[in-house]
Amino acid sequence: MTESSLETVRRLFARFDRGGLETALDLIAEDFVVEVPGSMSAEPDVYEGHDGARRYFAGFDGLLEGVRFEPIDVIDQGDAVIVWLRLSGRGVASGIEVEQHAAVATWVEDGKVTRMEPHPDMDSARKALGA
Repeated sequence: MTESSLETVRRLFARFDRGGLETALDLIAEDFVVEVPGSMSAEPDVYEGHDGARRYFAGFDGLLEGVRFEPIDVIDQGDAVIVWLRLSGRGVASGIEVEQHAAVATWVEDGKVTRMEPHPDMDSARKALGA
């Protein structure tokens, strides 16, 4: 894993935090794939490409406001980067603050994120990578 892969992932989250998904799309490959498993979401699904990324984030509309994906640590794992992150927001109807942590295995090719695979903890993310 090159330093540029780590930096690409850091830039992706920084741009998203500053300006939302549209400001980060140039760091996401056209053939990007993320599979959100049932252990990580009430609505598991596979999201593909830029439209899939938009569809994923649209799923928060009306449910959570102030959604943030805050990387706590970005770790080189050879073929992938694992991002330990905190997802937070506030329930639109309830006003209740919510928070979830995830370990997201992230693959980068040619300066673009090609795949993300969320896991509930670092151990399961490392296992998925064969580490």
